[in-house]
Amino acid sequence: MMLRDKPVSHLILILFISAIGGSVIGESLRLILWFVAGKDSIVERALLDYFPYAIGPHMLNLIILSFQFELTLNFNVITLLGVFVGWYYFKYSY
Repeated sequence: MMLRDKPVSHLILILFISAIGGSVIGESLRLILWFVAGKDSIVERALLDYFPYAIGPHMLNLIILSFQFELTLNFNVITLLGVFVGWYYFKYSY
């Protein structure tokens, strides 16, 4: 029922945006924890240690110009929480 009413492209877009939002919130929390508790605290190691996932680098050669780009996401507990919130939004309130 979920896939008949809503396109899958919206699900992918919402999950991607929520993963990026979770990464931004996680890095913001890391900076706040560094200020409050110092570096390498147990809370930082438990919640904010991340697993990097990289796509690329890809090269686009246009003869006159060439571009190289890479996408890297840092997954941690906060990122997974953001993905869950995006899935919940897609399923129940969208």
